[in-house]
Amino acid sequence: MKLVFLHTSDTHGFLLPTDYQDKNDYEAPISLSRVSTAIKKQREKWGADNVVVTDAGDCLQGSPLASFCHKDISFKRLNQFTAAYNEIGYDGRCLGNHDFNFGLDYLKHYIEKNTASFVNDNILDENTDNPAFGQEYKIIERHGVKIGLLGITTQYVPHWEPEEHIQGLKFVSAFEQIKKLAPKLKKDVDILAVMYHGGFESDPVTGVATEPHNGENEGYKILTEVPEVDVFLTGHQHRRLNLVVNNTAIVQPGYRGECVAQVVIDLDKTSDGVKINNLETSLIETKDYEPDSEIVKDITDVDQKAQAWLDQPIAHLSEPAPIKNAFEGRTKGAPFINLLQQMQIYFTGADISATAVMSEKARGFTNQTVTLREVILNYPYANQLCKVRLTGKELKEILEHTATFLEKDNEGNIHFIDRYIKPKPQLYHFDVFYPLHYEVDLSKPHGQRVVELTLHGNPIEDDHIYHLAVNNYRAMGGGFYPAYSMDKIELMLDKDYVQMFTEYLTSGEVKVDTKQYYKFY
Repeated sequence: MKLVFLHTSDTHGFLLPTDYQDKNDYEAPISLSRVSTAIKKQREKWGADNVVVTDAGDCLQGSPLASFCHKDISFKRLNQFTAAYNEIGYDGRCLGNHDFNFGLDYLKHYIEKNTASFVNDNILDENTDNPAFGQEYKIIERHGVKIGLLGITTQYVPHWEPEEHIQGLKFVSAFEQIKKLAPKLKKDVDILAVMYHGGFESDPVTGVATEPHNGENEGYKILTEVPEVDVFLTGHQHRRLNLVVNNTAIVQPGYRGECVAQVVIDLDKTSDGVKINNLETSLIETKDYEPDSEIVKDITDVDQKAQAWLDQPIAHLSEPAPIKNAFEGRTKGAPFINLLQQMQIYFTGADISATAVMSEKARGFTNQTVTLREVILNYPYANQLCKVRLTGKELKEILEHTATFLEKDNEGNIHFIDRYIKPKPQLYHFDVFYPLHYEVDLSKPHGQRVVELTLHGNPIEDDHIYHLAVNNYRAMGGGFYPAYSMDKIELMLDKDYVQMFTEYLTSGEVKVDTKQYYKFY
C-alpha cells in the first residue's frame, strides 16, 4: 500500500494569495487557500484513508492579516482566522516559536478552537514537567497500519520572547525528548513521524555545520542519533527540503504556503509488522492550484477590513524616507533606516540604535503620508524594543560580527557571503548602527575590519558604558551575535512598531536624517 504524508509549516497567517504590497493583487503564488486546494486534490488522488496531514507551526503571526486579527480583543477575528486552518483537516500539528508572539491567552484560545490535535513533547509545565499544551503523542491508523506522531518546537523560544509570553513554561531540548520518546512509541506503531518546528544545524547529507550548534536547530542531531524516526516533518528555517537520508524521509515546505511537502511510503503489511519498500519525497507547488473557495468565503470579510485598516494614514512627514533597495540600505544606509533608528532612540533614550532591514521588499516611506501598510511591510515582525547596556569593547565585538557577513570578490564588488544566503536567507540578522560613524575594511581579517568608529566625533572607548536601542529578538540572543545576553537588558517597551511609529511621527515635527553613517569597502 501507499501511505502519504502531506505537510505544511510557516504559513505565517497568509490565508489568501496576497502579500499585501498591493491591495488589489490576489495572484501571489502563496497562501493557505492554495494549500487547501492542493491537499484536497492529493486526498482525491491517493484516497483520504491513505493520507496523513500535518503542520509544524508558525501560523499566528507574520502577515498584516494576522496583525489585524490580533487587534481584536474579543477574539472574534481570531475565530475566523482559526476556522480557515480548520478547513485543511489536519491530523496533527505542533507549535512554532512565532505562535507565542501575541501572548499565552491568544495562543490558548487558538489551540482551543482548533479541531486538529496539537502534539507537544518539549514545551512543558514548569511545575509538573508534563506537556503544557496538547498531547504527548498521537497514534493514527490507516488500513491497519499504525502511525505515531510526535511534536517538538525549537527550544530557543525563551531567547526571543518576553517573560509574560512564556510564563510557567519550560522549553527543553527537542533532541533529548525525541531521543527518549521515539524508542518507546516505535514499539507500539509501524511508522514513526516527528513534526518539528526547527531545522538543521548541519547539512543533512554531508554533516558540515551550517550554523553555530547552540540548540536552536537540532534536526541533524535527531536525524543521525535517533534511528527510530521514519518521517521527519520540519519547519522554522523556511527552507524547501525533500530528501531521504539514513532511511528517513525529510521535508520542509518553504514559507507562506508556497509548497505542500509530500512523503510517499510504499509498504507491505506482513505478519511481522510493516516492511518499508521505498520512501519518496517531493514538494508540491501551490501556485498551480486555485484558492479554496471555502477559505476565501471564511476570511474575505476580515481580509477586506484588514486592507482598509492598512490604508489608514498615521502621519505626515516633511519629506519621504525611502530605501532605494535592501542591499544598498544595508551597505550604504537610507533615510528610512535612519528614521527607524531615530525613533528607537526617542523611545529608549539610548546613545546608539541598531536595526536590520527586515524585508527584501522594504522600500521605506516613499510618500510624505505614511500608512499602516507601509509600517507593517517595512517592519513585519512582532518585536519589542529594548535598551541594552554594553561596554565599548562589547559594542566593537558586535560590529565586528556584522563585518563577517560581507566579502569582496576579485573585481572589488561587495556581496553577502553564502552562509547568510543559503540554505536560508538570513540577512535580517545583519544590523546597522546609528548615529555611529564607522568604516569597515573587508580586506582585513575577521576581528580587525572595523577601522573607524566614533560617536558624535569621539572614539568608542573599551571601558565606557553605552546604551543601545535594539529589538528584543537581538537583545535576547537572536542571530548568533556575541555580547548580547538577557542580563544586559535595562528596559523592554510594551509597544509594537506600529504603535511606536504612530506615536513618534505625530509627536511633533520629525526631521528625516538623510546622512550616511557607515561605509563598507
